[in-house]
Amino acid sequence: MFNFKSEPMKNVKLKGKQFRHMHWVYPMAFLCLFSSPSWAAESLVSPSGAEQSKGILVKGTVFDEDKLPIIGANIMVKGTSLGTITDMDGNFNLTVPYEDAVLTVSFIGYTTKDIPLKGQRQLNITLVEDSKTLQEVVVIGYGSQKKTTLTGSVASVNVKELSQSPSANITNALAGRLPGLTVTQFGGGEPGKDVASFAVRGLSSYNSGAQSPIVIVDGVERSLSNLDPNEIETFSILKDASATAVYGIRGANGVVIVTTKRGISQSKPTVEFKAQVGMAEPVSYPDYLGSADYARLYNQALKNDNPGWEDDPAVQSRLYSDEMIANWARAKGDNTDGLGYNIDLFDYAFRPAIQQNYTLSLRGGSERARYFAMIGYFNQDGNYRYSDLNDAYSTNGGFKRYNLRTSLDVDITKNFYVSVNLGGQITDMNESGGGSGNIIFTANTTPPIYPVVLERNGHPSNETYYTDHPSGLLFGNSQYTKNILGEIAYMGYKTTHKINFQGNFIIGHKLDFITKGLKVEGMFSYDIEETHAIDRSIPRQVANNESYGGYATFYPSDGLGIYSTPDRVRYSGAYTPAISNFTVDNTKQNSYQASMAIARVYMQAKLDYQRSFGGHNVSGMFTMNRSQRTIGNEVAYRYQGFAARATYDYENKYLFEANVGINGSENFSKAHRYGVFPSFSIGWVPTEESFMDGTKDWLDHLKLRGSVGWVGNDQGIGRFLYVQYYNSTNASSWNTGTNYNQSMGSGLQEGDLANPDLTWERGIKYNAGIDMDMFNNRLSLSIDAFYERRWDIITNTGGSDVVGIPDVFGKTSSYVNAGEVINRGFDLEVGWNDRIGRNFNYYIRFNAGFARNKILDMMEIDRAVPWMQRTGHRVGEYFVYEVDHFVKDQAEADRLNAMNDGSGFQPWGKLSPGDVVYKDLNNDGKIDDQHDMKAMGNPKTPELQFGIPLGISYKGWDLSMLFQGAALTSLQLSGPAVWDFPVMGAQGNNMGKVKSMHLDSWTPDNPDASYPALHLGNHPNNKNASSSLFLYNASYLRLKNIEIGYSLPQKWIQRAHLQQVRFYVQGMNLLTFDKLGDVNMDPETGNGDGSWYPIQRIYNFGVNVTF
Repeated sequence: MFNFKSEPMKNVKLKGKQFRHMHWVYPMAFLCLFSSPSWAAESLVSPSGAEQSKGILVKGTVFDEDKLPIIGANIMVKGTSLGTITDMDGNFNLTVPYEDAVLTVSFIGYTTKDIPLKGQRQLNITLVEDSKTLQEVVVIGYGSQKKTTLTGSVASVNVKELSQSPSANITNALAGRLPGLTVTQFGGGEPGKDVASFAVRGLSSYNSGAQSPIVIVDGVERSLSNLDPNEIETFSILKDASATAVYGIRGANGVVIVTTKRGISQSKPTVEFKAQVGMAEPVSYPDYLGSADYARLYNQALKNDNPGWEDDPAVQSRLYSDEMIANWARAKGDNTDGLGYNIDLFDYAFRPAIQQNYTLSLRGGSERARYFAMIGYFNQDGNYRYSDLNDAYSTNGGFKRYNLRTSLDVDITKNFYVSVNLGGQITDMNESGGGSGNIIFTANTTPPIYPVVLERNGHPSNETYYTDHPSGLLFGNSQYTKNILGEIAYMGYKTTHKINFQGNFIIGHKLDFITKGLKVEGMFSYDIEETHAIDRSIPRQVANNESYGGYATFYPSDGLGIYSTPDRVRYSGAYTPAISNFTVDNTKQNSYQASMAIARVYMQAKLDYQRSFGGHNVSGMFTMNRSQRTIGNEVAYRYQGFAARATYDYENKYLFEANVGINGSENFSKAHRYGVFPSFSIGWVPTEESFMDGTKDWLDHLKLRGSVGWVGNDQGIGRFLYVQYYNSTNASSWNTGTNYNQSMGSGLQEGDLANPDLTWERGIKYNAGIDMDMFNNRLSLSIDAFYERRWDIITNTGGSDVVGIPDVFGKTSSYVNAGEVINRGFDLEVGWNDRIGRNFNYYIRFNAGFARNKILDMMEIDRAVPWMQRTGHRVGEYFVYEVDHFVKDQAEADRLNAMNDGSGFQPWGKLSPGDVVYKDLNNDGKIDDQHDMKAMGNPKTPELQFGIPLGISYKGWDLSMLFQGAALTSLQLSGPAVWDFPVMGAQGNNMGKVKSMHLDSWTPDNPDASYPALHLGNHPNNKNASSSLFLYNASYLRLKNIEIGYSLPQKWIQRAHLQQVRFYVQGMNLLTFDKLGDVNMDPETGNGDGSWYPIQRIYNFGVNVTF
């Protein structure tokens, strides 16, 4: 039936131009799979089974675990095309050709089951939900194990739950789903860039490049960011050394394992179509004050900056008048009422965006061949208004993704099988040419009292400008160099096109003729990624060392004061270009860049053994693998290694497992290139003991387990650090002479210092766990406690906090193995799953992961005082000046300023009433950065993250929710995120705005304020990026997801030959409860000044139809 012809392979190596056409190969393969090949047709079913006119009549009923009938279940005689489906009561009649036939029973959402008849004529068949079956078998490194006999620490999530998060990137759907997995979305929510970062059991190293787990997709190290949840079959994390040891150096920080969907043997193919349409909007914007409050606080700050202002006409002329403030308080905002401008630039710039997602999949197969195919389309629009002012292109952000997946598993003979798995993602990302950072910057800095577009007042000298700007003149001057409409609509655009292709080919053979249970398998994988970028942005204009937009801006010739003068706010005079003679927008540039293709070849050979001898169950695995990644013409990146596993259990009661990983890394010299990383684990299931029989009425399962193992890491460093090399220099590096202008020409200079003894980071992990199921499996509990010690941490001695070669030496210090960190904590998951009556089901779970580390050694420099030492503290802990109080009055200010022979108590200028006074930790009478900073708050990465998934279902209705939160986390902010009137811009010409938190600022009438006295512009004492005043508790509780669905009754859809029709609505990031108060920032954002794209809140409607 199968004919294979092998021919010599020629030109196997694909060159750049050759591969540009490879992206056509995948769609063609996908279409071929959908075109009803002969092997697929063999699995099609005759609904009545009428083809077999003679035979044995078998009757039966198909139930679920609650003894409710399953309508529309498929029943097929295995190895034939005979089959039928169950009726409204779950019953079926089927004529089979012989007494020993095997029936294959399947239904969507349930695990397919084979039933040997053995002469039976009447059957009662119970199907188990997919999710429960998946929990019984856990995917681990290079294989899978039964959960009941697993001794390592592994957590899995039902992939259906991931589909409840309508996010563009699947990484954002993971928070709160798995105990021990910390997920943070610090990068914001910009389309195409909203990738979350995650860590398994916190951080065990201060080496920032060696803190992330590896991600394994279908056995190969790959990114999961662009996977569609609908193509994922299982999602697991491996946490302890027993689970990760087989990955050696690659698994020190945990392992995320993803498997994609494959075909299944069933009576007829299943076609599933999913469509989702929704709306995405930012969760929150910075809440800046309107024009009236802005003016009031501006006046207050101006007075604080100028004591004696009452007698200074120059200062008084800069104050906003009471009349204008009153006008702003009742103004419409657009100045059409003549009361002035009051513009919220975030409301002006942002709007809700449309989001769409569609997938179509085919799944099925026969006993001999099984197949799966899926195609998906995702489209996320950007949130900018006014991005369509150019007919030829859009400047809005946006992200499109096309997902393709096919797999084919063929049993060529009883013992010989092959498998092919192809995946691909094509993404297109569009963004404003000026970048989202500049849009946010402009919204953060331009006061609400100024217009975005100047009013067309008919002045003759202005009309010439309108020839080139028919849509209006944009406001701007030398202080406000950027205009938000200009940044959105008139800076051009950039597009990034990526093509990713992944392919696995597996061939295997059962070796039962040697010994029963032995199997050999080989895998070849080839991945490639290409990136093509088009830059049609508009170059910026530069004047007086300040960067402007690439668009022309104008301001009133009579000055900006007219916008705060009641009788002149409707300006009728001339406008002046912000840059002299720059009155026409620059033209778009046109550049194209194709990045070097990234290709990975992975090869693996594996030997598996599994067998039972009475009550003795043994298994073994040995694998060899090699990975090669090439980036353009660079020297290939290579890894190779060996891994082995042996397990033993006696009657599923006494469990033992041993693993070892042996890895070689190119990052180290030959003498230190290979590392050996073993692990051992044991387990005991007391409920299998006879003395526990008395507990069986309430205790269904109890397992105690423990593990110890050694791990290694080689990440977070450059390449070939063991090799001393030389760099070329240009002529300017060798200038000599009295005027330093006589070039000696180019030459060579010594490169960074090498370390031939550099080797692995090493660590040891301990884990102890308890798994319990109680009350007829309604209550489940799993607890793990862990401890890890990491030493020989790869340390960059060129850092400012560690001992190294002084900078005056002229060379970067080498990397060394030096540091030591411990990390300990616990993982917890508890759940209750039950039914009330016949139709009401509910569940609630709680999962949490806590991890706290401590730096024991990091080659730290000597500090003047012990509390400045980073050693002994947590990785990423904040060191800040601790606020003591605000200056009470002028007398206290004079006393502090007179200290230290007039240089003052604090080093940031003269203090005034209401300014911040910091604690003098060493009591030497002055504040400095060598003695008076201390560890405060918590690290940014949460030490505790938790999730509370819950759900109910009644008949066709279902409701699921996820509350997700984090604690023991801090957020350090600065700039426009928290400061009053902050200095901004490259030259410091821009000045930010104020928020509602600044309304409670210090004044003589408000001495107990929460914020110090206001000041315009630069004030490094109060507006200090290392002040505890701006270190916030970033703990939060978020309604992460909610989904409400309704499935049409089977009796309605069966006539249309449908298996399932379900409608649902979803919400994501709907509510957030935090402790940031008037800061009005999302707690799950990065440290800094607030120039990030907001995280998205999503409302979604969808329908699933299964044929």
